[in-house]
Amino acid sequence: MLKLTHVTLGALLAAATAPAALAEEAFKPEQVSVKEAIDPGPNVFVYQEEWKGAGSIAVFAQDTLKLKGLMPTGSMGQMLISPDGKTAWSQSSFLKRIVYGPNEQVLQTYEVDKLTLKSEAILPPKAAMALGYSALLRLSSDGKLVFVQNATPAASVSVIDVATGTTLQEIPTPGCWGIYPLPAKTGFSTICGDGTFSTVTISDDGKTAAAEASAPIFDPDADPIFIEDESYDGALYFVSYKGVLYKLDPSGKTVAKLDTSEIAAGVEGGWAPGGYQLMSIDPKIGVLFIQMHPDAKDGSHKFPAEEIWAYDLKAKKVLSRSKVSDVASLVVSRSDKPVIFGSTEVGKLYRFETDPAAGYALKPAGEATLTGFPLTLDLVE
Repeated sequence: MLKLTHVTLGALLAAATAPAALAEEAFKPEQVSVKEAIDPGPNVFVYQEEWKGAGSIAVFAQDTLKLKGLMPTGSMGQMLISPDGKTAWSQSSFLKRIVYGPNEQVLQTYEVDKLTLKSEAILPPKAAMALGYSALLRLSSDGKLVFVQNATPAASVSVIDVATGTTLQEIPTPGCWGIYPLPAKTGFSTICGDGTFSTVTISDDGKTAAAEASAPIFDPDADPIFIEDESYDGALYFVSYKGVLYKLDPSGKTVAKLDTSEIAAGVEGGWAPGGYQLMSIDPKIGVLFIQMHPDAKDGSHKFPAEEIWAYDLKAKKVLSRSKVSDVASLVVSRSDKPVIFGSTEVGKLYRFETDPAAGYALKPAGEATLTGFPLTLDLVE
C-alpha cells in the first residue's frame, strides 16, 4: 500500500509541474509566405479559356500533373509560350460589363518562373474572340514580334513589337485565316478560302509588308483543312477533314505542296480526324499523334477523339491505335519515349505514356482537373 501511494504521489507531482514548464516556452506563430518561384522541372501549359469572366494559363508539372500555379488573363483569349519556356503571353478581352459595353483587348506578358505579370499592351479592338487555337497568336521566328489574329469580321493580323508592346501595323488578310511564322525570315503564311496560302513578308522595321499567293494547295469545297499545324524537318504539316495529311514547304516566296498521304487509307469504320489542337509531332522519332473518331460525317470535324493514332511520317503508316475518352486537344513531348498530354472540353487533363515496342501505343498515367474551355496546350522540356 505504501508503494502504490508513493507512485501515485510522484505522478501527481509531475503533472502539477508540467504546465509551468510549458508556460515557459514562447509561442511561435506559423509564418505564411509565398514561394519566390515555381518548382523547377518540365512544364505543361494549359490555357483555361473563359467566356463568362477571367481565364488563366495553368502550369502543371509534366511528370506528376501537380498544379504549380496560374497566370490570370481576361476572357475569350489565346495563349503563347516562348521556346525556352520562360515567357508566356496571352491575348484576351477585359469586358467592363461582361455581356455588353466597353471591351479592352490586351496582350499580357508573364514571367513563367514567378507567375508574375511583366507588362501589358493595349491592342486595337479587333482581336478574334474565338475558342482556343494556337494559330491565332504566334511569335515570329526571330522572337521579336507577336502576331495577333483579328476579325472584325474582316480578317487581318496585328504586328506587335515584343520589346515595347507597340502595335507596328495591321496587315489585311482578306479571306485568309491562321498565322504560320516563316522559318527563315520575318513574316507568316496564312490559309485562304480559295485553297491557297498567302505568304506575308514583313520589313525589318516591322512597319510594312508584302503578300504573295501560292498555287492551289487543297480543295476547300471537297475537303477543307484544319487550321492547326505542325512543323517537322523543315516542313509544315496540315490535315484535312477527311484525313489527308499535307506536307508543305514554307521556305520559298510562297508555300508549296511537297506531298500528301491518307492517314486512314484501308481502315474500316469511317475514321477521320477531329477536335481542336488535334495533332502533334515528336520530332525525335518522326511520329505524328492525331485524334481520330469513327463514322465521320459532314460537321463531325470538331468531334473529340475516341482513339489517338501514332502515324510514322516517313513510312506513311499507322503504328498503333489507342482508345481514349473525349480528348479534344493534345500535345506531345520531344523525346525517344514521348509523353502525350490531352485535354477535354469538360475539364480534364490526361497524361499518357507511350510504348515504343508497341508502336508508341498510349497508356494512361495520370489526370488533373481543369476549368473553362481548356483547348490550347503547350509544353517545354
